[in-house]
Amino acid sequence: MAMVLHSLRKVIRVKKEDSAYVYFILESYEGITSYSTLEFKTGDLYRDLELRIPPDFEQEVEVLLKSFGDMIYPLASS
Repeated sequence: MAMVLHSLRKVIRVKKEDSAYVYFILESYEGITSYSTLEFKTGDLYRDLELRIPPDFEQEVEVLLKSFGDMIYPLASS
């Protein structure tokens, strides 16, 4: 029987000038979430990131995202 892995999806908006820092921090917490930068246009002042979060790490990711303060803005969750 195949195991089906589910992840929670969250989309956040990051100010462009803060994006490198946010990428670095997300990567340093290896394993609690993966992220992809969504399509953007040249000149946009933000980057939208799609996070994929294993259910076991939902609380840890929420704490991490709160620590970013006003560097990020939540857009969507599912």
